[in-house]
Amino acid sequence: MLLRDEQVPLLLKRKHVVSGYRPLNQPPSFYFRSAFSSHNEVFNVWTHFIPAIILLFAYLIPEILAPLPRVPVLILQVGIFLLLIASSLAHLMHSRSELDHVFWFLIDFSGIALFGITIGLQRYSSSDDMSLIMKIIYVPLLLVVVLGGQYFSTCYLFVYKPHYKRRMELRMGSCFLLACWLYIPLHYRYQSEGSGGDAALPLHSRAFQWLVFSGIFMGAHIPERFAPGVFDIVGYGHQLFHLCIDMVAWNLLDAAHIDCSSDEGHVHLPRNIVAVIALFASIGLIGFNVYRMMQKAITRKYDE
Repeated sequence: MLLRDEQVPLLLKRKHVVSGYRPLNQPPSFYFRSAFSSHNEVFNVWTHFIPAIILLFAYLIPEILAPLPRVPVLILQVGIFLLLIASSLAHLMHSRSELDHVFWFLIDFSGIALFGITIGLQRYSSSDDMSLIMKIIYVPLLLVVVLGGQYFSTCYLFVYKPHYKRRMELRMGSCFLLACWLYIPLHYRYQSEGSGGDAALPLHSRAFQWLVFSGIFMGAHIPERFAPGVFDIVGYGHQLFHLCIDMVAWNLLDAAHIDCSSDEGHVHLPRNIVAVIALFASIGLIGFNVYRMMQKAITRKYDE
């Protein structure tokens, strides 16, 4: 039997979503099976799991099996795949308890962080037009913006101040700052005289447009804020946010395919080595952050 919002802890409630919550404290197998039943997270599970499977077989595996796999393209594909899988699992498993909710959404935030990092690394590795100074500082500042400005702050507020009223606004602001930084490697191409013939730029532009739409749906809780209870199972803002992120990912994948030739994707190029090192360093920092945040979460009582 599904629950109403007054029957679940405050931490597990969604704004303007009144019903469709799964029972708490069930065996993990219950939540895995719930992927095939109706509730207010099932659409979120499948809107990222199905694209993850498509990405795996249509993009990632063919790139790995290519005669000359392109490192920047693989980095982006891995980042998007991790984003989608982390999101799908988080929405599937988080409803078991408050502690499960915290853990799985830390995993979700980690996927988002790796998504942002891999976008920046792919664009950095595929860019021939950046100035020398920008080539030197771009990756370190990318990690500062993503991990410091967006990821660590989001995780801190989620674990330490989950009911802070401005938490969503701060998260949206940090995401916007990150989105702007991710377009720095493309700035020179947009300003060049030959930009009209650059087949990848329209894809990058559409990715940004879909990202803006995704932020509107998630941040403003549209349309459920205008009709609480009507869109509980299908149609509330976070579900539409997922669809917009799918479109962001699709455009980024196709743009990366155009941007990166086989020669530019060779693993021994210095900029690709930098990208790989930055990716693995980020994964290590993110894993350590999840561990430390969960240590704190275990000691908290979130409904007080």
